[in-house]
Amino acid sequence: MPKIKEVKPGSLAEELDLQPGDELLKINQITINDIVDLQFALAGEQIELEVKKADGELWQIEVDKDYDEGLGVEWEHPTVDRVHLCHNKCVFCFVDQIPGQMRKTLNVRDDDYRLSFLHGNFVTLTNLKDAELERIVKLKMSPLNISVHATNPQLRVRMVGNKRAGEILNQIQYLADNGIEMNTQIVLCPGWNDGEELDRTIRELAPFYPAVRTLSVVPVGLTKHRRGLHKLRGCTPDEARQVVKQVRAWQEKLRPELRTSFVHAADEFYVLANEAVPPSEYYDDFSQTENGVGVIRTFLDELEEAWPRAPKHLAAAHRKVGVITSVSAAATIRAALTRFSAVHGLHYEVFPIVNNFYGNNVSVAGLLTATDIMEQLAGKVAHLDTLLLPDIMLKDDDDVCLDDYRVSDIQKKLKTHVTVVPATGTGLVYGTLGYTQSLPPRRRYEATLRSVASAQ
Repeated sequence: MPKIKEVKPGSLAEELDLQPGDELLKINQITINDIVDLQFALAGEQIELEVKKADGELWQIEVDKDYDEGLGVEWEHPTVDRVHLCHNKCVFCFVDQIPGQMRKTLNVRDDDYRLSFLHGNFVTLTNLKDAELERIVKLKMSPLNISVHATNPQLRVRMVGNKRAGEILNQIQYLADNGIEMNTQIVLCPGWNDGEELDRTIRELAPFYPAVRTLSVVPVGLTKHRRGLHKLRGCTPDEARQVVKQVRAWQEKLRPELRTSFVHAADEFYVLANEAVPPSEYYDDFSQTENGVGVIRTFLDELEEAWPRAPKHLAAAHRKVGVITSVSAAATIRAALTRFSAVHGLHYEVFPIVNNFYGNNVSVAGLLTATDIMEQLAGKVAHLDTLLLPDIMLKDDDDVCLDDYRVSDIQKKLKTHVTVVPATGTGLVYGTLGYTQSLPPRRRYEATLRSVASAQ
């Protein structure tokens, strides 16, 4: 049964005097078994709740609310019952590469279709029972995010480590025939599913459009914690250029036929290949930015929009700013900051942080830790007025980094102020100039490491 972990201030649940520890037994006389039942049952404007209070007392509550208004609580388990765990043995599994001292939640391997529907996690479908596949269709749980990796049945079985992995095209066909939309991805492992196999996967998925809306190609994430695992390697710059070339060729072929690019390479490939990212129209609806596709283009476009509207002077007479970023984003950030050179009284520095915690093969900002930031900037930033910290380095809804240090710990260690800003063009502009009160509310993300782990 759904058990309340936290009641959010100002929420409907607070108004109803619901408390942590209360259990939601039924809505409109229907037993709630999981988060999907709960979401559908809460959709109405008039509902009746049956609640078992923490002290055992039973309450019947009649509620009038807006159609899409939720209760405003955090449940003890994100799926209400239990998360469906992954029984695959993927050769590239990111969770297998996480240090043992990380918090336990980051070591949970899920493959839960409900989290795909509700939160955008990627699932393989290999851990799905036939009844669950039918439930997806019955409840129109669309879109789903599906990790394909390869459509070659034998290759996919080897990569995913599950004998059911070869059924992927039949599963996609069933979902497409029943009106379920899908976003798909390939985690590219050199020597496994690149080259001709990449062409085959794109060729066999494209005919499912528009049911299969998009296909992203993302590089395998390899940390230094791979003892006892398959011998994999990342792409070389030449291999990255080949991936970009293949994807571009498919885009040029598919756009006249489908009126969409359909397949997209993750930004990391363009950075490694030292090539410019495509223009906005090639990213269609930017539906896979959470997967690292189109993030640079989104940032550049927003920067071009934000800069003309921003004040062309500092909030204070003088300002010394440091910008924390990843190695892969450093060139983009430096180029973006050149437009600030005419701002009188501004001094800025860019600090690319090498990911020693996970290994220098991991170069994205969302996987940087406070440990690396504090070690690499110690004694170098005390002269600054503030350090800009992109919010994607922090746990969702919190100021906690992946290694459980807080922003206050970074400030104390480095002896300088830290300002958390959105990882956007607007965040960079207003954060650099000192007008952080003009920034939109901090964007919310799934815990970054968890999202990468479930994506793979």
